[in-house]
Amino acid sequence: MKNQYVGDVGDYGKYSLLRAFSESGVKVGINWYLTEDDGSNDGKHISYLEKEDMRRYDPAVFDALKKLVDNGDRSVQAVQDAGIISDALYFDGLLKIQGNPPEKEHRRITWFNKSMGALDGADLIFMDPDNGLMDNNDYLAKDADKYIFPNEVKRYYNEGYNVVYYCHKGRRTYTQWDDYKNVMFDRIPDAKPVILTFHKGTQRSYIFLIHPKDFVRYRKIIEEIKRRWRNLFSEEFTNKGDVAGAPSGEKMTVTKSDGTVITLEIRADGQIQMKSTSRPNEYRVQSVDLFCREIGY
Repeated sequence: MKNQYVGDVGDYGKYSLLRAFSESGVKVGINWYLTEDDGSNDGKHISYLEKEDMRRYDPAVFDALKKLVDNGDRSVQAVQDAGIISDALYFDGLLKIQGNPPEKEHRRITWFNKSMGALDGADLIFMDPDNGLMDNNDYLAKDADKYIFPNEVKRYYNEGYNVVYYCHKGRRTYTQWDDYKNVMFDRIPDAKPVILTFHKGTQRSYIFLIHPKDFVRYRKIIEEIKRRWRNLFSEEFTNKGDVAGAPSGEKMTVTKSDGTVITLEIRADGQIQMKSTSRPNEYRVQSVDLFCREIGY
């Protein structure tokens, strides 16, 4: 995360997601993985703040971000001070690791340990790196400051926290993306996985690793996020499936005039899951009542 990103359209979806958890009684902790601004154009996608139709998704977050941008106060400190995510905990230590190889490893571990202290008491920890998850724990890798390490995700989870981290598909093929987004589910096999992807602007994904005892509660919050944002937040497949969304065996397929095949399936939780061949890595879930209302019944 960089201060220059604050108020960007991706921030809108991100804070709305986290706020949904905090408003439901989940104590949110945020490790910004804060890096220095770089003078690039990244973070300049703020024209959505002039569009009233974008406000309807989450008016409270929209208004707070518009105020920060209008005041020229784009910083994580301003986000914290604005109280956008109620009762949240934060770690905003700058991630700028320098030195020889042994020093880099030691300083990164020290930095991370400080985050453990700052976020003590959270239920859900959000990790917000610039570029997502690194494939390994390479403290010497180029731009390592822009990534989270697998052992950092595991450390949070093993300490009892539920974890969600930011990443994006970027230039990966769909096959490469499938492998990448599932990496931590293989490394933490007892975690319940959820992947939410935000589609306004560039694709941004939020990967959850949830302790089994919290899974049903968190799923209800996630379903509400998807309902509020409609198609702007969608859920992606994982290699472990979804306990709450296990298929019941009742399904049907329909083919649109353009050849797109839509599959409708009843889930174990009673909701309807919809998949389209035009978006092979995504699906949409709705309650039966909402589905019937949308088709006029």
